[in-house]
Amino acid sequence: MRRGLLLISALLLAGISASPQVTRVVTRPVQAAVIEHSPFPALEQEVRLPVVGGPTPAPRVVLGAQTTRLLVALTFDLDMTPDMAAAARAGFKWINTDGTSYLESTNVHATLFMAGMWAEVYPVEARRLAANRNFEIGNHSYSHPAFHSPCYRLASVGRAGQVSQVQRAQDAIERVTGVTPKYFRFPGGCYDRSALDTVHAAGLVPVEWNVNSIDAFNAYPQQIAATVLNEVKPGSIVMMHLIRGNAPASAAALHLIIPALQRRGYEFVTVSELLAAGPAIQPTDPREVVEAAPTRPLPAPAPHWCGWVTGQKGRVYICR
Repeated sequence: MRRGLLLISALLLAGISASPQVTRVVTRPVQAAVIEHSPFPALEQEVRLPVVGGPTPAPRVVLGAQTTRLLVALTFDLDMTPDMAAAARAGFKWINTDGTSYLESTNVHATLFMAGMWAEVYPVEARRLAANRNFEIGNHSYSHPAFHSPCYRLASVGRAGQVSQVQRAQDAIERVTGVTPKYFRFPGGCYDRSALDTVHAAGLVPVEWNVNSIDAFNAYPQQIAATVLNEVKPGSIVMMHLIRGNAPASAAALHLIIPALQRRGYEFVTVSELLAAGPAIQPTDPREVVEAAPTRPLPAPAPHWCGWVTGQKGRVYICR
């Protein structure tokens, strides 16, 4: 009997000690619970993740790309002035078909900066070049005037004329080829800050170069090729022309340049492909002015023969 009373007493004490804990949990005010614990702290942190970076601003001017890969962008200007257009209507052929055919046969990727008037004068050729997936088409103004003077012997236009030149070229190239250019090259490579603003306002990126082939009015393909091969490095943009008459030796120079660079391991890419491989190299001149480059004498062509000859003044060593 005594053992039974002790057992009952122990059970009653256990129930009494447990009942206050149950009561506190059940009757705890809801408002206090909300105040003590912030709602979904982990979820709130995920929603408010900081934004890293943002859209990369368009380069002010592109000279090349920063890359260690053996990439080079061959670019070609297709100029057309009113005088050239008049000559074309009279039967003169400005397009260098030898150069374009060689580029096409070698499957080289390249960027062609086309004047709007060139596209209108040669619509069949313009459409064919634009349809080639290896080629990228850029804007080279409508009728090739200087956007800043002095610029060689090019006629110049003011701010309003520049706006018209950019837009008319865009319209002509798109109408003829169905392609909308996204890059622009200044005629003669000349520009100033106002001209850059005009091009950027049109949604285009100015593209210059860091290797000038000096093929304009140059009849020596070996000189052109030597200039390019001596100056090319990974990420270079090479400037050349595909204009018969004003750049008579460009096609022959390409037959030397392309195989030589391929032997060095270079891959030919468009400007877009080059910029996808590395950030743009841009000018450091805060004035943002480029004028006509000073004329430098062309190197003399390599002699074909050297030796001693006897003349009126005796024996002399000459090279021919």
